[in-house]
Amino acid sequence: MPMNEAQSAMADRVRALLADEPSLSEKSMFGSRAFMVDDRIVVAVFRAADLLVRVDEAHESEYMLEPGAGRAFMGPNRRDMGPGWLLIERAAIADDERLLFWVDAARARGRA
Repeated sequence: MPMNEAQSAMADRVRALLADEPSLSEKSMFGSRAFMVDDRIVVAVFRAADLLVRVDEAHESEYMLEPGAGRAFMGPNRRDMGPGWLLIERAAIADDERLLFWVDAARARGRA
């Protein structure tokens, strides 16, 4: 399914932030546009332009206190995706500084 305007705009912003990653790749996955580094999902942009991130589980409770952050659930039965998977609401990443915060949090987990 092609990306809508909001999803496409958010994907462009994420792509720009990850442009320096030599192993960056993108895939359509689970109704999202997933951005992968070293074949691992760093972030994924959903149709509503919300952001799926995977953060270090040891710091998950701190990240959950950030505006717009919540547990990530999958599918119509809302199955919990597990520790470290967070969904960030579009409104909470409207500015580039907040988007970079979440992209960096996800990149840090991938490098740990």
